[in-house]
Amino acid sequence: MTTIQLTETQQDALDFYGEVHNYVEAFGLANLQREERLLYKKGRQLLEEAMKKRSPSKLEHYTQDERTFIAVAYVQGLDRRTIVNKFRQQFGDNHTADSIGQKVEMCKSIDSTHKNHKRFQFRDNELLIILQDLDPNRFEV
Repeated sequence: MTTIQLTETQQDALDFYGEVHNYVEAFGLANLQREERLLYKKGRQLLEEAMKKRSPSKLEHYTQDERTFIAVAYVQGLDRRTIVNKFRQQFGDNHTADSIGQKVEMCKSIDSTHKNHKRFQFRDNELLIILQDLDPNRFEV
């Protein structure tokens, strides 16, 4: 865990922001004095900067080979856990097990052989194209 060293003024700004945030959300900044508005805005800015630093800078996108691997493994009838394990053996751990598993569930959600499966919002058009190339009658959105 990374600790951030704050000056006393910065800490005051964060404290003030935390104390009056709900009030400002309800009534706006107009009822605060100028110095309080500046302090509130500084606290909000510090919090936003801290959140940006904490957030991952970029997501790892799936490559064409990774999508093809998932699609082929699914069409071959492998279960979710097996696909995840084999995927990580082949490609490493750039993607979480949950992320890989969601791709498998996306495949299952448009698979006509799984009519009762919960429908996912299918957002990976490249995976859809690969699945339809493998079996055009089986996969449809």
